[in-house]
Amino acid sequence: MLGTIDIAIVVLYLAFMLGIGVYTLKYAKSLEDYLVAGRRLVLFTYIPAMAAVVLGGASTIGTGKLGYLYGISGVWFLVMLSLGIIANGLIVAPKIIPLKIRTMGEFLEKRYDRSTRLIGSVVVAIYDLMVAVTQTIAIGTVFSAMLGWDPSLSMIIGGLVVLLYTALGGMWSVTLTDILQFWIMTIGVLILVPVFGFMTMQSQGLSLSQLPSSYFDWGNVGGDTILLWFMLYFFGLMLGQDIWGRVLTAKNKKVGTIGTVAAGIYGIIYAFAAVFGGMVAYLLFSGGLENPQYALPSFVAAVFPVGLAGIVLAGMLAAFMSTGDSCLLAATSLIVYDVIGSLKKFSERTMLMLLRIFNVLFGIFMIVAAVAISEVLVALDIAYLYLSAGL
Repeated sequence: MLGTIDIAIVVLYLAFMLGIGVYTLKYAKSLEDYLVAGRRLVLFTYIPAMAAVVLGGASTIGTGKLGYLYGISGVWFLVMLSLGIIANGLIVAPKIIPLKIRTMGEFLEKRYDRSTRLIGSVVVAIYDLMVAVTQTIAIGTVFSAMLGWDPSLSMIIGGLVVLLYTALGGMWSVTLTDILQFWIMTIGVLILVPVFGFMTMQSQGLSLSQLPSSYFDWGNVGGDTILLWFMLYFFGLMLGQDIWGRVLTAKNKKVGTIGTVAAGIYGIIYAFAAVFGGMVAYLLFSGGLENPQYALPSFVAAVFPVGLAGIVLAGMLAAFMSTGDSCLLAATSLIVYDVIGSLKKFSERTMLMLLRIFNVLFGIFMIVAAVAISEVLVALDIAYLYLSAGL
């Protein structure tokens, strides 16, 4: 379990996220600001914001679990997600940014008709809600493993924070929190987890050579599983409104293309850090964890010193919340802007009010569904299977 200082760091982090939501309320005065942050992101703000959308609970907790169970082949999960982002940057982003659209649904109507916009928006909104559910589950997993809190209570607390700051500031709130969360997760997961992994092995006389030989087989997770991940996640990352919404915040086509590809490359590097953490956890606990989903947070709680453990926990929470907020906003945007807004015309002020109301309603659903499902990769598989099959 973590110390008082670590818990204080996490509480301050959550409070700061809420503070950003309140601060950005003054910037979200129009649909353009609420949905696409005024299309004002330049490269040094766009890259961390995009990377933060992709690297959520499944990318961190799920990849750590795969490293614990299968070794190096666990990277394929996040590699497929990252390749999907790279493909999005090369194929999708250059085409949709010049259109000056606000949502994927708007593109569907331009390309096909209003019926396609309505149906497609509902399908993708359900997918985005399910991805938001996975992030809420991941929050409960980490709090339970590292703080000893009840998982359901943890999901409620984390989910409420995401719900509130997303509803208040829309894409501006999501963007500013995502940029901060990117740097926290970079320090906490990408840097500190590998560093302390090597230090732990050295201090306790552990070696990667003590792992089962299958842990160094790139196909250990199974060729059929790798193919499934490719079909679900490579194509899914080119289609989701959570990703499109971020792409459309780019200032121009160059920023969107280069920034999206860079975020995908970052994701591949992140995959190896998370898998390595899971492999070290296997050595540290002799493969005896009751729940492999706790591999990465249990490793951090066991070996990190006071203060640094709180930073890493905040980094994990940052990964979950940065994806959860984008997906929650995406689902809300599609239903309010593309479905309700297509069926009846409202003033911009009324649309902003509806966006905030539905953010709250969908946020409540996100929390309830997370408590009911309670398994990160199961929820994510449901989301991407639904999206890929539906589109």
